Amino acid sequence: MFRFEHQGPLVATPLAPPAEDDRTGPPLSQGFLFTMVSTVAAAHLDPGALAVLAGIDPNAWYHGQLLETLLGQLEARDPELPAQLGRNIYFMWRSQLEALGFRSAGAVMQAIPSLWKSVTRGDSGVWRAAVGPRHAHLEAEQPYNCRFESGTVRGLLEAYDATNVHIAHSPCQREGAPFCVFECHWDEREPRPASR
Repeated sequence: MFRFEHQGPLVATPLAPPAEDDRTGPPLSQGFLFTMVSTVAAAHLDPGALAVLAGIDPNAWYHGQLLETLLGQLEARDPELPAQLGRNIYFMWRSQLEALGFRSAGAVMQAIPSLWKSVTRGDSGVWRAAVGPRHAHLEAEQPYNCRFESGTVRGLLEAYDATNVHIAHSPCQREGAPFCVFECHWDEREPRPASR
């Protein structure tokens, strides 16, 4: 699996994505994620980072090192910022996910491995999910900041009106484990009926 530098260069060169099932080459992230980062985290990013993000094409693909560098800058300012960023970005995704047929928090947790594969390209690792009623055991073997990913999981759950969300993150790749584990528990309402 590809490994990032914690603080790499702020390079935003658009790259051609490999096919969705081609997991070779460097991890790539799509530009729309960077536009969301620039919106949600603008108050915490330095002027140089904001200038790079201003030139992002939301439909292009970029080397994942750019995201990791931005997350590293945020984490250096406050260790909680990557998790807050992930939570705030993915909290806004319910309508897009419902359009794909996901009607509950549990359904989204079950779909995380396939969602991950569709929104990343290259050697970006894998997610595994075992989901039960109001519980998910997630394993993430991937190169991105795991605090951001923990916030992402929380944001997705809360987007579906989950309450009393608890996420225990251990073991962790940063501490030498082969993958991160997120044990998630939540309460939830009945799913909304499908729109006509």
